[in-house]
Amino acid sequence: MARSGLDVCVLEQKNFPRQKVCGEFISPAGWSVLADLNVASRLHAMAGPALKYVAVYPEWGLELRGALPVHADGHCARAIGRDVLDFILLQRAAKLGVAIFQPVHVSQVRGGARTGFEIFYGGSPRPLRARMVVLAHGSPRLGAMNSLSPGTVHTVGRPDAPHSGIAGCLCFKIHLENVHLPDDTIAIGGVEGLYAGLVRTGGSGSAPNAGPVTCMPRYNLAFVVERRLLRQYGSAAELYGYLQEHNNGFGRCLRHARPIGDFLACGPMEPGVRQIYADGRFFVGNAAGEVHALIGEGLTLALDAGQLLGRVISEHRTALAGGEDLTVIGEAYRDRWLDQFGSRLHWGNVFSQVLMQPMLSALATAYLHAFPDIFSMCLRWSGKQAGVVNVR
Repeated sequence: MARSGLDVCVLEQKNFPRQKVCGEFISPAGWSVLADLNVASRLHAMAGPALKYVAVYPEWGLELRGALPVHADGHCARAIGRDVLDFILLQRAAKLGVAIFQPVHVSQVRGGARTGFEIFYGGSPRPLRARMVVLAHGSPRLGAMNSLSPGTVHTVGRPDAPHSGIAGCLCFKIHLENVHLPDDTIAIGGVEGLYAGLVRTGGSGSAPNAGPVTCMPRYNLAFVVERRLLRQYGSAAELYGYLQEHNNGFGRCLRHARPIGDFLACGPMEPGVRQIYADGRFFVGNAAGEVHALIGEGLTLALDAGQLLGRVISEHRTALAGGEDLTVIGEAYRDRWLDQFGSRLHWGNVFSQVLMQPMLSALATAYLHAFPDIFSMCLRWSGKQAGVVNVR
């Protein structure tokens, strides 16, 4: 949006760089967006190696290994720490003339498409004024704004968000070293009530002031767990042990692993389409829709959606300057968002339910072993293009 000539302001609640719960996997399509923003080369120097394969480790049954795609422009999937990614993106925005406010807490968003907006935030006696707002706050608890009319005050913290499939799960993340996993492979798998992803996410490179630095390769383990299981085991550390004990593939990978820092937690996860546009408010990332972390599309979806919104607004730049109704832009964004991302949310939900149920996952992997072309189709349904290269 800044490159198209709009005046843009970012209000960020935290000081960057900072860690957060995230699988840290970016598919080739996401790296293409980063290349378009002229940050991919810089990020490559701090990211993990190119990822060529996905290994699927069910609790019971056969393990699968399939090929990940290479984008038409040559980009491969890679993983990178969120501290590094977010910090460099914010730096790039500032270089393009975006005004950055951090750390600030947005308390109210008042107004609508016809009247414009007032954005109230902590520490300032006067609100910011804007023609439109982009909401990228992530939480479903802050996303239910479709019923607002012009002049209505939205107070951050409003509840009421839709649920879809496995809802209310909690998410955990920890960085590890001394993990036994091929550098070119991302591992996903599950046990009863839990699924996890493991990937190399870089080495000693880290954003300034972003936490401990290690000389060994750094791996990211993220897992999603049903609340009942957390109540049963009591802590993320105990769930980590539960995953190792009951999933042979992850047990092999993590047998000699050592933690770097502490577990981070967030939740609840509430996958599904939320709000894409409402009365001058444009939603991106998890605020628009959350995909189960299993298929590794959360970051890519957020990057793609941000690029999509920027393109839609740029296409309407002249009309926008002439006072065009924002609803026209909002409907164009919503239609293209649903067309581009709707299937990823659906299939991510389906695959996660399979891996969190051992009997179902054993049946599914046996079927995929017998019909490996179906595995390629599953990867395509999740937003990827791929082919199975090895099944065992």
